[in-house]
Amino acid sequence: MRPAEAPAAPSRLRVVVALSVAAVAAVAFVAALVVWEDRTLVDVVSYIAIPLTFGGAGAYLTIRVPKNPIGPLLLIATLGFAGLVGGGAVAAYGVGTGEITPATTIAGMLANLSFIPSLVIVLVGVPLVFPNGRLLSPRWRWIAGAAAVAVGGAEVAAAFGKPVLLESPTLQNPLYIESAATWLGAADLLSSFAAIPIFAATVASIVLRYRRGDDILRHQLRWLGAAVSVAVVAWSISFFVPVGGRPAAEAVGILALNMIPVAIGIAIARYRLFEIDRIISRSISYGLISVVLLAAYVALVLFLQGPLGGLFGGDAVAVAASTLVVAALFQPLRRRVQRIVDRRFDRARFDAEAMATAFADRLRDEVDLGTVVADLESTVGSALRPNDTGLWLRRPTR
Repeated sequence: MRPAEAPAAPSRLRVVVALSVAAVAAVAFVAALVVWEDRTLVDVVSYIAIPLTFGGAGAYLTIRVPKNPIGPLLLIATLGFAGLVGGGAVAAYGVGTGEITPATTIAGMLANLSFIPSLVIVLVGVPLVFPNGRLLSPRWRWIAGAAAVAVGGAEVAAAFGKPVLLESPTLQNPLYIESAATWLGAADLLSSFAAIPIFAATVASIVLRYRRGDDILRHQLRWLGAAVSVAVVAWSISFFVPVGGRPAAEAVGILALNMIPVAIGIAIARYRLFEIDRIISRSISYGLISVVLLAAYVALVLFLQGPLGGLFGGDAVAVAASTLVVAALFQPLRRRVQRIVDRRFDRARFDAEAMATAFADRLRDEVDLGTVVADLESTVGSALRPNDTGLWLRRPTR
């Protein structure tokens, strides 16, 4: 058997470029936080997380997996997000102080033009080539080409079709062409509509890749799917939050968005890859448990506050009794729900634990060594499916 070849050492240029991009993005985000006077701790954490996750994952993958284009794609997206935040902060500072300089205008244009390409890279470019860096087949080049055309149309419309930058009346767009505003607006609208089938096709490519892939590929796609699902749920909730709590909800959505590059890095590096089944099953279980216990708590409070409130002259006893009942229900409910969810979402671990438990029960009453050895090898082979098994028995000393 030939020994495994060691991975090639990363080139110095690749390391310098990757780390430089991540550092530039971090500086841009820090500068934006310095300029913004009304920032909160949640804002600081959520925005600083972007260069740390997108830039960090991009730099790591660029250095460690140089043949995979996902690392450079994440770095490009990081630069775009940095341009949006940093340019927007500089432009907002100039507008706020009334000093509209050429640098302020350039910063506003950078913020206007950098977001859409970065977003399309994250939502379309990376999923199309995830996780091996290649398209599912050559025919999917049409989807990548359509995405590039749509981005180009949106960028042209943003550069020449809007009279102001960042929706600020005092920050004029020097590239605005009034005579072409109608046509550019139509191009922008067409690009927006084109984004729907493009994104749908991207999701379809992921589904096809999952159906055709092996076990490792499916686990890699599960990491990406889990992270995207969390981000979608977090952003969806932010739309229904009252206006007063919307900034905090949006910050949580940004933090959830940062789970995507982390999941991509874990999937491609295959670090703790197979833990995704357990994470999904635990997340679903505790989500269901929380909903059931919350509903039970509310129902008990409403049911008990009438008789107990009239008896004791307040709702404190009803609340306390409901809390005790819900606390008593937690462990039995958790075990029942966890067992049901594991059967569906963590089947391999569930079957392996069931086999180990059954073997332990049989071992308790077995005295024949040959039967124990055969049963052990059969259990290990069924639960772990190794290529080869061997059993070493220590001879008794006299």
